[in-house]
Amino acid sequence: MPAMNRARLSLVGLAALLALAACQPVPPAAVTPGGEDRGFIPGGSYVLVGMDGATVPLRDVTLLVEEKRLSGQGPCNSFSAANNADLPAVSLSPIISTKMACKDLKLENRFLSVLQAATAMEFYGGVLKVKSPSTWLIFEHGVRAGTGTVSALEQARGVQ
Repeated sequence: MPAMNRARLSLVGLAALLALAACQPVPPAAVTPGGEDRGFIPGGSYVLVGMDGATVPLRDVTLLVEEKRLSGQGPCNSFSAANNADLPAVSLSPIISTKMACKDLKLENRFLSVLQAATAMEFYGGVLKVKSPSTWLIFEHGVRAGTGTVSALEQARGVQ
């Protein structure tokens, strides 16, 4: 085989190898835009959409995920707790909460009880799941209802 054909064959082989390498799956980013590694749990603001196997009726319970702290706002009170484990593991110190009453206090108390018992988090497909021995808390990225923002569903319906 002439030297020129061998060189072409080598270049074609190298190009094929590079093309195959480019097809390797890329692992999901473990680092948030702020540069903090949270064990594949993106930090930021989330809104509760499911609890106890059911949909939560209003988007008025939030969770802010930070490196060593979880905090947020329930329908009645704000809350905060230190996470004594590295995400995705969860081991919360006692949750500190304001003590105001409202009509949705039962929902808030259940949420805080489940959150206090949480042991782990998962993030997949834009959904954050907080695991507790009795149930899951299901969150989506978002903000509390009534904060002046319009959801995609409201935009589609023309409601503002």
